[in-house]
Amino acid sequence: MQFTTLIATVATLAIGTNAAALRRDGARLAQFRVFGAEGCSALNDGFYTVDESDAGTCHTFVGDDEAVASLNLEVLNSPAADGCTLYIYTDDACSQGQRATSVNVCNNPATTGETWNSWQITCPTSA
Repeated sequence: MQFTTLIATVATLAIGTNAAALRRDGARLAQFRVFGAEGCSALNDGFYTVDESDAGTCHTFVGDDEAVASLNLEVLNSPAADGCTLYIYTDDACSQGQRATSVNVCNNPATTGETWNSWQITCPTSA
């Protein structure tokens, strides 16, 4: 019985170690956190990581459980993200309500009841 437990433990560790070796798509540029309420404190819906492969592409928040009512850019990683800017938008095509974010500044939409629906990071070169 102890032998079976030992085998199960070793198998679990082997599988877990393999799963932990996920590769990123380029350098990690940034991390931001989204909230379901204005003010960047209530209804924390988690964080997004932004990799080099995300640069120059529009991304939507579609599929989130709640609308994104506020957003906080937690970090821009230097030197990988030097010169990069994370933009957020009120539409899902990165074309309306654009706002440039700054690190540790809460971003609520300009109009009460409006939500953030997409984001894009731009860099001077392909990061």
